[in-house]
Amino acid sequence: MKIFLTTCCFIVLVGCRQQTENKVVEQPVEQLVQQEEKEVSVAPTSEEKDEILAVIEGLDNRSFPLADSTNFDNVDKKGIHNPDFLKRIHFEADEVNFKDVRLRYRLHYSPAYYSIVLTYPLGEHEIITTLLNINKEGKIIDFLDIAYDEIAESAFRKESVMEKDRVVLTDWNYMSEEPTKTVTNYLLTSEGRFEEAS
Repeated sequence: MKIFLTTCCFIVLVGCRQQTENKVVEQPVEQLVQQEEKEVSVAPTSEEKDEILAVIEGLDNRSFPLADSTNFDNVDKKGIHNPDFLKRIHFEADEVNFKDVRLRYRLHYSPAYYSIVLTYPLGEHEIITTLLNINKEGKIIDFLDIAYDEIAESAFRKESVMEKDRVVLTDWNYMSEEPTKTVTNYLLTSEGRFEEAS
């Protein structure tokens, strides 16, 4: 009887182990395929590049220094609504509905790339404003959230001042009795990337 029970336990353990090993082998392969699909990016055609440029040139051009404190009290429906543009430049953000995104204005940081500002809601209680740098091929180089507001708790806010070579972000936290603020400087590289200044 002991031999029978020992044999049954051995078979069950070996069977469980084989299923686990198979799952471990299958999962990374699926993840690699998904990761590879995400990394494949089709470059825009020359016609798409022309369309991207036309949209960018249609935006109001703003000069430096420029403060952006977009929030629920001052947000408006100004700007260009163009979901196709966002798809062409492969703009991705969590929980964004492209129909709600507004391309608001452009800045001239460098002749080597375009800088545009867009605003979009995240659900009903949050709104974000993002600065995008786009190369001449129509691909996003880098981006930085330059304004944020939430009305669920009214506890967090972000605003910025954009200068010709930097962005100064101010994050506000109203969770404690005394509001706290954190100021962060981001320098722009010649390639259009944002680097936190030390």
